[in-house]
Amino acid sequence: MKNKFFDMNARGDVPITILVVGVFAICSLALFSFYLSGTSGDKIFLKVSIVEKTNSLADEIRFYKNPEINGDPEKIMEIFKNKNSEENLVYSAKHGNGLYEINATYFENEQKWFGFDFGERKPMFSVLYRFAQ
Repeated sequence: MKNKFFDMNARGDVPITILVVGVFAICSLALFSFYLSGTSGDKIFLKVSIVEKTNSLADEIRFYKNPEINGDPEKIMEIFKNKNSEENLVYSAKHGNGLYEINATYFENEQKWFGFDFGERKPMFSVLYRFAQ
């Protein structure tokens, strides 16, 4: 005796199969294109974190300049005294003529072979944040 369930759905098998294979093909091509583009998520998130840290430093300066706090950011914050350096990332700040300037620069070595860095360190990404207080 034949199973009537399989006979009833025979017309829907081909379109559903084409749909599933098509969705799989599109997803595979999208992943493959991201792989070929060479875009690293780490570098994108690194740039976002640099901008975020620069904004955080600017907010900290505004906080200390608040009349209720009455602090002096140049004396309190280390970034004005010397450059804060984290491996390949350097933060610095200046104050002059009522204008604050925060600079964050990310450096990378010129060449990389087998995971080792060679050559001169060059700035790859920089953020300059200026504001008046």
